[in-house]
Amino acid sequence: MNKFFDIPLGDGPAKTSPNGSFVSKYLAAHYQRIDAIEKEIKRLPTEEEFFFLQSNKQFNAFTFIPLICNSKTIKKLYATTYSINRNVIEALVELHKSGSIDSMELVVNDSILSRNPVVCDLLRSVNQEYANIQVRFAWTHAKVCLVETKEDYFTIEGSGNWSENAMYEQYTFANSRGLFDFRKKLITEIDVRHEIDKGELISYRKTRR
Repeated sequence: MNKFFDIPLGDGPAKTSPNGSFVSKYLAAHYQRIDAIEKEIKRLPTEEEFFFLQSNKQFNAFTFIPLICNSKTIKKLYATTYSINRNVIEALVELHKSGSIDSMELVVNDSILSRNPVVCDLLRSVNQEYANIQVRFAWTHAKVCLVETKEDYFTIEGSGNWSENAMYEQYTFANSRGLFDFRKKLITEIDVRHEIDKGELISYRKTRR
């Protein structure tokens, strides 16, 4: 049996979750060092379940998204990252075109406008073609991805960017509405410095809420 999925029993009384099932007094938590997400994570976290992961192989935070899409349709994806690369953007577009992701909102550190103008041009063209792919830029170093499906509220957060330089990283992969709503504030309450609207880059002299 994979120890990663052994659910420890809490030492306190059980309680009933909103859907009627019994859960431990404590949230179910699992710890695993992984080399390949697709091979070693056999299932998605269930309600109020948290996977604490660390990696010493090269994959990035985006890798969790196809894993979810294998069994779920994503209603809305929110992500904030310091860096994003062309391959990830093109993969997101393919998932959107295939119907695996209905809509998404990306918040990227605004230094990418000068660090990687080629990627910015790609983001502009993607936004121009697909109205349900929103892109904003802010002074952020947060690396959080929120995935809402019909039944679930997944949060993926950790040290890895959505780029190809990930190596020794740590991640939390959770299914928790409370955590989802809390982390969503990193997207909804951030001061936006620039955004892309119908393919055009719009800059704001004053911070915008």
